[in-house]
Amino acid sequence: MNDHYYSQQPTSQHDPKRYTWVEEGTTFQFETDRGVFLRDGLDYGSQVLIKTVRKYWQPRWQSLLELGSGYGPVAIILKKLSESEGPDLTVTGIELNQRAYDLAQTNQQLNQIKEIQWIQSDVTQVNWDVQYDCVVTNPPIRAGKQTIQAFVDQAEIALKPGGELYVVIQKKQGAPSMRDYMVQRFDNVERLKQDRGYWILRSIKQEGSD
Repeated sequence: MNDHYYSQQPTSQHDPKRYTWVEEGTTFQFETDRGVFLRDGLDYGSQVLIKTVRKYWQPRWQSLLELGSGYGPVAIILKKLSESEGPDLTVTGIELNQRAYDLAQTNQQLNQIKEIQWIQSDVTQVNWDVQYDCVVTNPPIRAGKQTIQAFVDQAEIALKPGGELYVVIQKKQGAPSMRDYMVQRFDNVERLKQDRGYWILRSIKQEGSD
């Protein structure tokens, strides 16, 4: 069976590489490998996600969670860019793929970032013992509709009341359906951005929600 980026234990032969990324004038270095998502650099959806979250950034946020964090670029970039704004942001990234999980820790050290916790786990099976101000995700579309909807379910549980979920998804890969599902879970949704077919959807957990 061929590896997918959501495989827990990739079996493809290692072929490590490194690339440079610049965001808001800050330079990042990322180690990647075969068998992980975004091996050759940030996909356009992740780029739009980062820029949109930064546009709507709340300085009061103290904690951020990424569901499906891969080798860490989104979490690392958002953490680094937040360092001069508001309170120290604690970041958690959850990733099923063992190879990506290992690389995330390497990339955190490579970019000299603190206050990131990486968890190697199936997002759909996590039991939350803390809650977060913000959740972001570029969900694994190829894993199927049921799985990506489970990412939304988990985000709703993981958010504090008043917390915000940001999802990037292409229109052709089910963005309208995802928008409808987020309304079911949160009773609200807003399309913040549409760019080259990518939608950024935001839902806010209502005050008084468990």
